[in-house]
Amino acid sequence: MTKHPPIPFAHSDLFSLGVEIELQIINPQTRNLFPLSIDIIQDPERTSPHIKAELFQSMLEIDTPICKDAFEVERSLTESAQQLQGLCQKRGALLSMNGTHPFASWQERLHYPSDRYDYLLQKNQYIARRLMIYGLHVHLGMKNGDHCIQMLNEFNYYTPHLLAMSASSPFWGGAETGLSSSRITVFEAHPAGGHPCQVRDWTEFESIVDKLITSHSISSFKDIWWDLRPSPDFGTLEIRICDGLPNVKKTTHLIAFIHLLARHIQKRIDKYGTRPLVPDWMNRENKWRASRLALGAEIMINDQGQTKNLYQDIHDLITEMKEDIRSCHYEGFIQALQEDLINPSYQQQTDLYKKTGNLQDVVDFLCRDFEAGLDIHLS
Repeated sequence: MTKHPPIPFAHSDLFSLGVEIELQIINPQTRNLFPLSIDIIQDPERTSPHIKAELFQSMLEIDTPICKDAFEVERSLTESAQQLQGLCQKRGALLSMNGTHPFASWQERLHYPSDRYDYLLQKNQYIARRLMIYGLHVHLGMKNGDHCIQMLNEFNYYTPHLLAMSASSPFWGGAETGLSSSRITVFEAHPAGGHPCQVRDWTEFESIVDKLITSHSISSFKDIWWDLRPSPDFGTLEIRICDGLPNVKKTTHLIAFIHLLARHIQKRIDKYGTRPLVPDWMNRENKWRASRLALGAEIMINDQGQTKNLYQDIHDLITEMKEDIRSCHYEGFIQALQEDLINPSYQQQTDLYKKTGNLQDVVDFLCRDFEAGLDIHLS
């Protein structure tokens, strides 16, 4: 059997940040998704290199350069999003950022022409065609491959927290799902998606990738879509569990929390060492509880079945991170985050739907929320 060469892990500054957000292009007349990305990507006024195509023509991505903190992330995302907003205005389109469109049909989507997307659709068929979902991906710089796996295993304890804090997809295909995050369930169908495999070090990760490539399950490690995954080309741990948050401001509030959490975890490792791997059954159950009830969930905090309210655990984490909040000057971000969690997006959407019974009203609300996060107002 052919063994593939080791996977090099690029250098990056410890806990540097890189962020990707996925956006919906909205038709203001129908409130449905609007397949305009080819025109937008080809527009000569698109000067930002951080506005990019995605799998479907009604979807775009904004990413950032390498940033040292959440302040730089916010500036970069805002600049690109404002430019994109202008490009959409030229075409009479709006933008939204939450985890799913409330009523659009995945069967009607046009995919963006590229060899990569052609490959994904041909290989994964129905599973890929259903990926009409929108997330937040956060890259954190790691020391090396072993450090990346160590941090992945520690962050695994907090995937329900991050999912609950970002949950914004209570609707799918015109139905109220009863979930706070329906988006995350779509990834569960993919054999290389969902929560990460239990891996103890970089050598073991390389071995898994090698076997998956040899068996033609994947073509490269980029085909692994775990909720947390190593990104060796960037020298990062990529956090992929989060729904898209409704606007740039709310996105950066959560990114500041993730940045602080990395520092908090590292301090605990340095003082006490690493914890045992999260048992698979516990990981699956906590993720389900977070997708169902989000901040209202009771999650297991150990393998004995002891539970704790998720909202309270997040509050306690913030209290434990106060020193780092001050040293990073993140007081404003975290105060705003706590305000966001009082009335989260999934709750706002379902409350509005109960009031009006109209999912178009929900789309209008989400488009206004996106605009509010850029401090710009459409005439």
